Amino acid sequence: MTNNLEVAQTLSDIDMEDLGITVLRRTLRTLHSEGEWRIKHIRRNHNLVADRLAKLSLSWKSSLQVMDKAPKDILDLLKVDKTN
Repeated sequence: MTNNLEVAQTLSDIDMEDLGITVLRRTLRTLHSEGEWRIKHIRRNHNLVADRLAKLSLSWKSSLQVMDKAPKDILDLLKVDKTN
């Protein structure tokens, strides 16, 4: 089981009493206070755009980036994701 899958399963388990990890506890508390959520693990190869954007964000100097147009590689990955 991957770490991402574990997190998705942990956050989806509503009956948890002791999460042990503070960040997971806080996240779960926030999710409960904001209403109904559905958390689902999606493999990286089925969500290439999100994976690429996450990798791009690591190279950005600012936490906010505004793009007038999507980069060509993102547009190409959107087509691939659509078929997946």
